[in-house]
Amino acid sequence: MTTQKSTIAKGKLKKGKISERQNVFGTCASMFVKLYHSACSVFFPSNIKCLICGDDLKEKQDIEICDACKFKLQFLSDTTTCARCGAPITGQGQYCLNCQNGDCEFDIARSVFVYEGEIRHLIAGLKYNNKPYLSRTLSQYIAEKYKELGWEADLIVPVPLSSARKKWRGYNQAELLAEGVSDVIGVPINTETLIKIKDTDAQATLNLSERRKNLRESFKVMDKYAVKGKRILLIDDVMTTGSTASACTHELKKAHASRVMVLSIAHAKTEIPTETTKNSAEILAN
Repeated sequence: MTTQKSTIAKGKLKKGKISERQNVFGTCASMFVKLYHSACSVFFPSNIKCLICGDDLKEKQDIEICDACKFKLQFLSDTTTCARCGAPITGQGQYCLNCQNGDCEFDIARSVFVYEGEIRHLIAGLKYNNKPYLSRTLSQYIAEKYKELGWEADLIVPVPLSSARKKWRGYNQAELLAEGVSDVIGVPINTETLIKIKDTDAQATLNLSERRKNLRESFKVMDKYAVKGKRILLIDDVMTTGSTASACTHELKKAHASRVMVLSIAHAKTEIPTETTKNSAEILAN
């Protein structure tokens, strides 16, 4: 019995040391990333060069992309997207099959661009390559889209990262975008109310059902009074199936948010069919 207790104690001590080393390593990594971000403001000052081609900008501008490169960007139009989730669709119907089946919990969602080409590279730089300064321009595009749509929000909430992932990356890219949008449109931002309580697997390689299972009970509203009766503008970088936005909305609506509108920089080109194209495919198959 004594030997067994000793073995258990040694195991706990070993796990404790491993956890301690991981925490120290994570803290050091986070400090390094923060120092790097501070250096970015010095080495990558705004309004000097185009973020895409690197050519000098002719004048100071909020969107740090030259006119030539702007023509390369694939803007999304309401005439080619689902009226509910904003996904690129094919066919003549207004809604994609996901929204027709009631799979989206948010009230409405829109994205500025198709997730391809230069925009995909910019988002990758912001999200994976430690280039937080890219959020300055990307948030401007989101703010312009908000004003174009004529939406009215009471509060901006970014899609949260788990504490472990945010510590490792050094920032939450959705939070940076939300802060930029808030500065432009004047709607207050709350980064503490909606949190991610489970460090889920990366969504990029998962299908729709796997994404939903992965995100189940991953988010939590910490202060229900902060969102009760509010029209929430939820900000994210990329939408694919809408699973993340729906999971966040589920918790916000449980806390009695009156409406949840979602804005993102880009929407993946999934080309979700409408009922019209589904029926056409069934006819051809028969």
